[in-house]
Amino acid sequence: MIEVLQSGTRATLQDSGRRGHRSRGIPASGAADRLSFAVANWMVGNVWNTPAIECVLGGQHFRFHQDTLIGLAGAEMWAQVNGQNVTNYTAFPVEKGDILTLSFSRQGCRAYITVPGGFNGHTFLGSVSTYLPAGLGGIEGRALKVGDHFQIHPVKRNPRKLPPGYRATFSNHIVLRTRPGPEFEDLTQESQRHLFINPFIATRNTNRMGARLRGNRISMRTYEDMTSGPLLPGTLQVPADSQPVLAMTDAHCTGGYPRVLQVITADYWLLGQVRPGSKVSFQRCFSRDAIDILKRRTAFYRSLMDGFSF
Repeated sequence: MIEVLQSGTRATLQDSGRRGHRSRGIPASGAADRLSFAVANWMVGNVWNTPAIECVLGGQHFRFHQDTLIGLAGAEMWAQVNGQNVTNYTAFPVEKGDILTLSFSRQGCRAYITVPGGFNGHTFLGSVSTYLPAGLGGIEGRALKVGDHFQIHPVKRNPRKLPPGYRATFSNHIVLRTRPGPEFEDLTQESQRHLFINPFIATRNTNRMGARLRGNRISMRTYEDMTSGPLLPGTLQVPADSQPVLAMTDAHCTGGYPRVLQVITADYWLLGQVRPGSKVSFQRCFSRDAIDILKRRTAFYRSLMDGFSF
């Protein structure tokens, strides 16, 4: 088994999510960075959507009570086993009694830990992904805490080495390609330009549900109460205070603020690496380009991981 010695900032159990239930008010949840999550699974020989531990900002310590194989991918957290550095985006063996530690993240926000066969958790609507606001899935619907134990499968596999070109690189300046949202044309001309000129800063109010951004004031021509409408991860909303809010993986299914931008599907995974203090920039993307980008990137990663989707 694996024992949690320090839970750090926050760690949860996640898989690829429970998609298809937003009409019932249930977000998909799942790994906030699906790409790093999938790669970490591939390196230990798992199907790409096998449950993994999502670690946020570092500070997590784990003790292994049996020999196993570990995959690690995502944010740069200066990982060590028994005080010896291990390389990110690799799979490596650990022995009974070994301790894995993750330091505070310097680049990015979330990293993923995988083992052969994955981790077991409580299933809700076909997924073990943890949705903290409603206490669904994972381990009693909560974040990991000191003393938690995971039974792991006695599967022996050799580590896989990630081929060149498949490793993601991170900085603390996240660039997201976007399409206009339903209320984009209701922005002032000046605000339409400002959205794409200067970066915003993710404030301390940033988590799996959303990121409040600080930067240029983004104003509507007129600000009126609007009927709540569909909301997706990657939707940029503008509240009355003119400081945008970026919806994240666990975002509400509806919202009552103007929706001015929508992050393209191929860039959803980058939402998982936005952290407090990150710069966030938005780029325009034409509709046809967004479709082509998604097709190309999906085909590229499916050549490595069968069935993968962003």
